Amino acid sequence: MPGPRPKSKTDEPGPLKYWTMIVFESLGVGALVIMLVLAAVLVLVGVYVQIVWPLTDWDMVSVSLEPYRSLITTSLFSIFLAASAAGFWFISGAAWRTVKPTSLARGVPPKRPPSQYRSRA
Repeated sequence: MPGPRPKSKTDEPGPLKYWTMIVFESLGVGALVIMLVLAAVLVLVGVYVQIVWPLTDWDMVSVSLEPYRSLITTSLFSIFLAASAAGFWFISGAAWRTVKPTSLARGVPPKRPPSQYRSRA
Protein backbone atom coordinates (compact mmCIF):
# COMPACT_ATOMS: atom_id res chain seq x y z
CA MET A 1 0.00 0.00 0.00
CA PRO A 2 1.57 3.31 -1.00
CA GLY A 3 2.13 5.97 1.64
CA PRO A 4 0.32 9.30 1.85
CA ARG A 5 0.48 11.44 -1.22
CA PRO A 6 2.76 14.47 -0.96
CA LYS A 7 0.86 17.72 -0.81
CA SER A 8 1.17 19.89 -3.86
CA LYS A 9 0.09 23.43 -4.61
CA THR A 10 -2.85 22.21 -6.71
CA ASP A 11 -4.52 20.61 -3.65
CA GLU A 12 -5.54 23.95 -2.18
CA PRO A 13 -8.15 25.98 -4.04
CA GLY A 14 -7.27 29.46 -5.18
CA PRO A 15 -9.07 32.52 -3.80
CA LEU A 16 -11.47 32.69 -6.75
CA LYS A 17 -12.56 29.08 -6.30
CA TYR A 18 -12.79 29.53 -2.51
CA TRP A 19 -15.07 32.58 -2.71
CA THR A 20 -17.07 31.06 -5.56
CA MET A 21 -17.82 28.03 -3.38
CA ILE A 22 -18.84 30.25 -0.46
CA VAL A 23 -21.17 32.35 -2.64
CA PHE A 24 -22.68 29.22 -4.19
CA GLU A 25 -23.30 27.69 -0.76
CA SER A 26 -24.83 30.97 0.43
CA LEU A 27 -27.21 31.00 -2.52
CA GLY A 28 -28.09 27.44 -1.60
CA VAL A 29 -29.08 28.64 1.88
CA GLY A 30 -31.31 31.27 0.27
CA ALA A 31 -32.95 28.65 -1.95
CA LEU A 32 -33.45 26.36 1.05
CA VAL A 33 -35.22 29.11 2.98
CA ILE A 34 -37.49 29.84 0.00
CA MET A 35 -38.37 26.13 -0.16
CA LEU A 36 -39.18 26.20 3.56
CA VAL A 37 -41.41 29.26 3.07
CA LEU A 38 -43.24 27.57 0.20
CA ALA A 39 -43.61 24.39 2.29
CA ALA A 40 -45.09 26.47 5.13
CA VAL A 41 -47.57 28.05 2.70
CA LEU A 42 -48.45 24.58 1.43
CA VAL A 43 -49.10 23.41 5.01
CA LEU A 44 -51.29 26.46 5.69
CA VAL A 45 -53.30 25.81 2.52
CA GLY A 46 -53.65 22.16 3.53
CA VAL A 47 -54.94 23.12 6.98
CA TYR A 48 -57.39 25.53 5.36
CA VAL A 49 -58.64 22.87 2.93
CA GLN A 50 -59.00 20.24 5.65
CA ILE A 51 -60.50 22.37 8.45
CA VAL A 52 -61.86 25.75 7.38
CA TRP A 53 -63.33 24.94 4.00
CA PRO A 54 -65.49 21.95 5.09
CA LEU A 55 -66.83 23.88 8.08
CA THR A 56 -67.65 27.13 6.30
CA ASP A 57 -68.12 26.15 2.63
CA TRP A 58 -66.08 29.26 1.76
CA ASP A 59 -63.99 28.20 -1.23
CA MET A 60 -62.44 31.66 -1.81
CA VAL A 61 -63.66 31.94 -5.41
CA SER A 62 -63.92 35.71 -5.12
CA VAL A 63 -60.36 36.11 -3.78
CA SER A 64 -57.67 37.01 -6.31
CA LEU A 65 -53.93 37.21 -5.64
CA GLU A 66 -53.29 39.39 -8.69
CA PRO A 67 -53.32 42.69 -6.69
CA TYR A 68 -50.68 41.21 -4.36
CA ARG A 69 -48.39 39.90 -7.08
CA SER A 70 -45.73 42.60 -6.74
CA LEU A 71 -45.80 42.34 -2.93
CA ILE A 72 -45.39 38.54 -3.06
CA THR A 73 -42.57 38.77 -5.60
CA THR A 74 -40.76 41.46 -3.61
CA SER A 75 -41.20 39.47 -0.40
CA LEU A 76 -39.79 36.28 -1.92
CA PHE A 77 -36.78 38.10 -3.38
CA SER A 78 -36.18 39.90 -0.08
CA ILE A 79 -36.34 36.64 1.87
CA PHE A 80 -33.97 35.00 -0.63
CA LEU A 81 -31.45 37.86 -0.42
CA ALA A 82 -31.62 38.06 3.38
CA ALA A 83 -31.17 34.29 3.75
CA SER A 84 -28.29 34.32 1.26
CA ALA A 85 -26.61 37.15 3.18
CA ALA A 86 -27.09 35.31 6.48
CA GLY A 87 -25.73 32.13 4.88
CA PHE A 88 -22.71 34.04 3.59
CA TRP A 89 -22.13 35.49 7.06
CA PHE A 90 -22.16 32.05 8.67
CA ILE A 91 -20.39 30.06 5.94
CA SER A 92 -17.59 32.60 5.46
CA GLY A 93 -16.82 32.45 9.18
CA ALA A 94 -17.55 36.11 9.90
CA ALA A 95 -20.10 35.08 12.52
CA TRP A 96 -17.42 33.41 14.64
CA ARG A 97 -14.54 35.84 14.30
CA THR A 98 -15.42 37.68 17.51
CA VAL A 99 -16.20 34.55 19.56
CA LYS A 100 -13.53 33.78 22.13
CA PRO A 101 -12.59 30.11 22.44
CA THR A 102 -13.70 28.33 25.58
CA SER A 103 -11.22 26.95 28.06
CA LEU A 104 -11.72 23.41 26.72
CA ALA A 105 -10.97 24.56 23.19
CA ARG A 106 -7.68 26.09 24.38
CA GLY A 107 -6.67 22.89 26.15
CA VAL A 108 -7.07 24.33 29.65
CA PRO A 109 -8.92 22.01 32.03
CA PRO A 110 -12.12 23.45 33.51
CA LYS A 111 -11.98 24.93 37.00
CA ARG A 112 -13.24 22.75 39.80
CA PRO A 113 -16.25 24.08 41.67
CA PRO A 114 -15.64 25.61 45.10
CA SER A 115 -15.63 23.17 48.01
CA GLN A 116 -19.02 24.39 49.18
CA TYR A 117 -20.62 23.02 45.99
CA ARG A 118 -18.85 19.65 45.98
CA SER A 119 -20.84 16.65 47.06
CA ARG A 120 -19.91 15.15 50.40
CA ALA A 121 -19.61 11.46 49.74
